[in-house]
Amino acid sequence: MKRFFTVLAFLAFFGGLAFAQMDLQPVAIVRLSKSQPISVKEFRDYVNWMNLSRANAANVGQPAPPLNADERRQILDTISNQLLACQAAEQENVTVTDRELNQAVEEELKPLTAYLTQRLGKAPSDTEVDNELRTQTGMTRVGFREQIRRSLLTNKYLQFKKQALFQSVKPPTDAEVQGLYSQVRDKNIFDGGFVRPDTIRIKMIWVPVTNQTDKPAALERANRLLRQIGGDAGKFDEAVDDSRKANSGYVGGDGPYLYKNEQIRAAMGIDFYDTAFGLRQGEVSKLLERADGYYIIKVIETLRQKILTLDDVYRLEDPRRTTVKNYIFITESQKRQLEAYEKASLELVEELKKRGNVQIMDSTYNNIVW
Repeated sequence: MKRFFTVLAFLAFFGGLAFAQMDLQPVAIVRLSKSQPISVKEFRDYVNWMNLSRANAANVGQPAPPLNADERRQILDTISNQLLACQAAEQENVTVTDRELNQAVEEELKPLTAYLTQRLGKAPSDTEVDNELRTQTGMTRVGFREQIRRSLLTNKYLQFKKQALFQSVKPPTDAEVQGLYSQVRDKNIFDGGFVRPDTIRIKMIWVPVTNQTDKPAALERANRLLRQIGGDAGKFDEAVDDSRKANSGYVGGDGPYLYKNEQIRAAMGIDFYDTAFGLRQGEVSKLLERADGYYIIKVIETLRQKILTLDDVYRLEDPRRTTVKNYIFITESQKRQLEAYEKASLELVEELKKRGNVQIMDSTYNNIVW
C-alpha cells in the first residue's frame, strides 16, 4: 500500500512538472526590433482575462461560456499584433506614463472590486483583489499590469501613426442627423428607434432582506408600514421621509422610470411590474415581494406612448437629459470613430508585418489543453 501511494505521488509530481514545462514553452515568437516569445501561460492568462471581461459585461462575478477555438486564435493574433506595435513604439520613443497605467489598471479592476465588495460586505484589500484576480485569470498583479501597459501602448502608437486618418473623421451634419432620425423614427426605442412606450415613474419604500434569517422581521416591518400608510398617498410620503431617520430599517425615495417592455417585466418581476402599471397616478400599491426584500410603491408620473421629436429627451432616466438630436449626433460620431479605428488598426498591422514577422508554433498550439 505504501508503495502504491509513493507511485501516485511520483506520477502527480511529474504530471505537474510536465504541465509547468508546457506553460513555459513558446506558442509564438514575435520579431521586429527583437525576438519576443509568447509563452503558453501568457496565452492562457490572456484568454482567462477575456473570459472574465466577457462575464463582467454580462453579470459581475458570473461564469461566462468559455471562448471557442476561433476566438482563442484571434486572441493569439491580438497578442502578437500588440507585441509588434509595442516594439515599433519603443523604436519611435512612444511610451505610457505610470499615471496613465495606474489609472487604466484601476478602471479595469473596478468590476472585480465591486464583485468582491458585494460578496464580502466590505471594501476588499489589495491582497483580496490580487487573490481573486489570480483565481479568475491566473494572472498576478504584475502580469495584469503588463497586459494593460501593452494595450495602452498599442493604442497610443496607433493614434501616433494614424493621426491623419483619425483627424479626417467628420461629425454628422444637421441634415445627416435628420436623415438618420427619419430612417428609424417609428421603431420602438428598444429596437433602435424613437417610439417611447407607455412609461411610469415610481416612488418606493424598500425593506431589505439580506438573508433568510432576517426575512420574518423584514416582513413584519413591511406589513407595519403598509398598515401605517393605509393606502394614503400623503402618509406614504411621510413614511418615505421617516426612512431617513437613524435605524429606520428601510429605504425610501424616488424609484426608476419603468417602460412597457417584456424584458423589463421579466427583470423586475411579473407581480411587481404588473402591479406598478396597474396603479393610477398617486395610487399606493399592496405589499410587493422581490428577491431582495419587500416594497411598497406609488406612481408619481405617467407618460403615454409617444414618437419622440429631435428636441425630446431620449431616455428620461439620463441625468444629462440628452435630447434625441444629441443622442443621434453622439452615436453616429462614435460609429464613425470606431470605423476609423478598425481601418487604422488593419492598416497598421499590415505595415508592421512587412517590417517584422510572427511565427506560430503549431505543434505547441495544437497541444494546449483548455
